[in-house]
Formats: sequence, structure tokens, C-alpha cells
Amino acid sequence: MSKRLGTPYTRGKSDVIENAAPYQGAAIAEGLAVCKHTDGTIKAAGAAGAIIIGVSGMKEQKMQSFIRTGLEVYVQLASGATPAVGGAVYVDADGKFTSAAKTGEVDNTAVNAVFASVKETCIDSAGKTYDAAAIDFPGGL
Repeated sequence: MSKRLGTPYTRGKSDVIENAAPYQGAAIAEGLAVCKHTDGTIKAAGAAGAIIIGVSGMKEQKMQSFIRTGLEVYVQLASGATPAVGGAVYVDADGKFTSAAKTGEVDNTAVNAVFASVKETCIDSAGKTYDAAAIDFPGGL
């Protein structure tokens, strides 16, 4: 059975799940890094240096869930990412997670997380498959 993106698998006092309106009402793909827009909505993190607040979860009616803190949360991997358990985590310009500090000449954004698994295949709520890995970020990203 495949694991679901944007879902904490180690539950307890370590996970904080919130919801917010997505920017311009557009759903954010599950398992991407999210940041807060100036209007208070959330959007996929895209620019280097964006202030990342969590990992996108499932779209809920007019809102979007996101995980602010958690353990063993499955996230989408950037192309070519090679996560190692305990390794540093970065976010690329597409909001995907990687083990590389740079993509070509572009700096990726460092986050307060470590990889909790190696690369595996996960699914979103629609059943689409993605290259993914689990990350731990008990103090938030």
C-alpha cells in the first residue's frame, strides 16, 4: 500500500495541521512546500528565500489543509533528489523537496527538517503517483 502525500504518519503531540484559503482559490498539489501570501492565503512556495510555513495536505471544500509541524510527513521530491535518512532538506523553485542546496546555479531554500526515509513512491488523494520521501520537522519548517 502506498503512503499518502501531505500526511503525518507518526501521530501524537508532534503534528500541527491547519487549514487556510488557497491563493486565488487554486488548490495546491499535496506534498509541496507552502508559504503565506500577503493577503493571508497560502500558495506553493516558489521563490528562493520564501518563508515556508508547512507542507500542503488535502484540499477541503474552499480551504486547503497544511501540516505546520510533523513527523514522517511524505513530500514530493524534486527531479534527481537522492534523500538519505537524517540528511538536510531543501525546497526548490517549484516547491518540491530535495537533498541539494542548489539546482544548477539557483540556490534552494534550506528548511528546518531532516529526511526520515529514502525515495519511495507515494500517492495523492486522486491516486496519482509521485517520487516522494518522508521528512521530520517537529519544530516547523
